Amino acid sequence: MVDFTEEETQALPAVMRALAPEMERIGWDRPLGQLTQNDMHRLIVTTIEAFRDEMAEIAAEAEIPF
Repeated sequence: MVDFTEEETQALPAVMRALAPEMERIGWDRPLGQLTQNDMHRLIVTTIEAFRDEMAEIAAEAEIPF
């Protein structure tokens, strides 16, 4: 497992909030091995987009280090 930076750790709740509707649609009790290719694609894209968006927001709020 990779160690996350403080900012990456702060971004995780936003990712979880973005994934929740997708998991509701798929079904929380459905094993990953039973997901369709489309379902997996949607989960991956949702995760990456939410993470990027949240990291950009966190970076925009950070102080400039000089």
